[in-house]
Amino acid sequence: MNETREHPPAQAIQAGDAVRVVDEQYGAHVGLVTTVHGTFGGAFVPSINAVFVTSDATKRDPYGLQVERLSSLSHYSQGPSAMPTPGRYWENI
Repeated sequence: MNETREHPPAQAIQAGDAVRVVDEQYGAHVGLVTTVHGTFGGAFVPSINAVFVTSDATKRDPYGLQVERLSSLSHYSQGPSAMPTPGRYWENI
């Protein structure tokens, strides 16, 4: 599944920043960066870890919808043909 939206170039981020994350099923979420693996420089864009609120209504607990985690997410620009497969990437908001 290829998206038709425009994908802006990566901008430096840090823990605590909001990003757009796309999961394995190509579900888009607003995520919170928990870790940046490396430093931005030249063409290198580091991978990140992020958390987001699930969109699956069946994943509930006494606090509400559960939090999910994705780790070692590559930026969209770092994937083959600019698309990590399947899904699992991040972008700036």
